[in-house]
Amino acid sequence: MAFSLELDLSGHCIQTEIKRLHNRAVSRYFRSDPETRQSLEQIIEVTRHALESLDFQYLRSRHAPLAGQSDAHVLLTQEDDRIGIVLDGRNIFPDQ
Repeated sequence: MAFSLELDLSGHCIQTEIKRLHNRAVSRYFRSDPETRQSLEQIIEVTRHALESLDFQYLRSRHAPLAGQSDAHVLLTQEDDRIGIVLDGRNIFPDQ
């Protein structure tokens, strides 16, 4: 099952944005009802996996919009157990 999260890189880099999404989802998880928890669990798992597995330094150096201060449309995706990044409609990771 495919899952995607839109990333806002207008103020900070991809790594910071993913950390923010992760922390926000964890915080909301404990204050939410059981129905909402399932979607938050998915966000927590995808962001955790991305934080543990992506080489952010490489991604920022290879793709300038991922370094932040960008209005690019960026998605963090997961299909099966594979993390992906879509930058302005183009898969850039893992296919780079």
